Amino acid sequence: MKRLLILGGTSDANKLAAMTNEMLNLATIYSLAGRTHSPNIPLCEIRTGGFGGVDGLVNYLRAARINFVIDATHPFADKIAANAAEACNRINIPRIKFCRPPWEPNEITWISALTYSETVRKIRTMGERIFLSIGANNLEAFSILSNKWFLIRAIEKPIHPIPLKNHNIVFERGPFDEIQERTLLTNFRIDVLVSKNSGGPPAAKLNAAHKLGIPIVVIEKPMPPAGKLVFTIEKSLDWLSNQT
Repeated sequence: MKRLLILGGTSDANKLAAMTNEMLNLATIYSLAGRTHSPNIPLCEIRTGGFGGVDGLVNYLRAARINFVIDATHPFADKIAANAAEACNRINIPRIKFCRPPWEPNEITWISALTYSETVRKIRTMGERIFLSIGANNLEAFSILSNKWFLIRAIEKPIHPIPLKNHNIVFERGPFDEIQERTLLTNFRIDVLVSKNSGGPPAAKLNAAHKLGIPIVVIEKPMPPAGKLVFTIEKSLDWLSNQT
């Protein structure tokens, strides 16, 4: 029986793992970083925790007798994506990167930024109450904006203290609909929405902010590592079927 490693952590990865686990002559191992204590997990073999860099991942791939790898991690998990590409190249294991198509501005427009530092520069003069819809990590760059107030949303309590002088944190698990997002933006009197371009269907928060006239700053996702990219679950399954 062939063995597939899915590097997961997204709803698309969950769906993919559940579907591949039903394929004949294929065992699916679903890997999570372990940062969330109660993640949504598919019905298949689960592995939790880091690998220890490229060398650690190479050792795992060999020891677990992995035949194929699908990297379906979050678009901003660029470090594990790079490690997966290098490890698979090193020992010649077929790999694809599942990429959700990025959001494209149409009737909803936004200001793009490539880095957190660039985002800080752009929101410096935009408003006083900022919804940082980017999770509870990578917030250090925003700490210099001591005159701003920030709203943070997270699934569970962060391991490390929030490095922001003025903030509030709400604990909620998505997905959220537009009514929920509009209520959040209104109740907290948000002036600016900051979001990562996570891709897929347009997020309800974008529609809610647009209709409320709240400016949006979107941090564009990093380039994926070299290699084959697929943009749908169906294409991922097609690739896997051709491999097996």
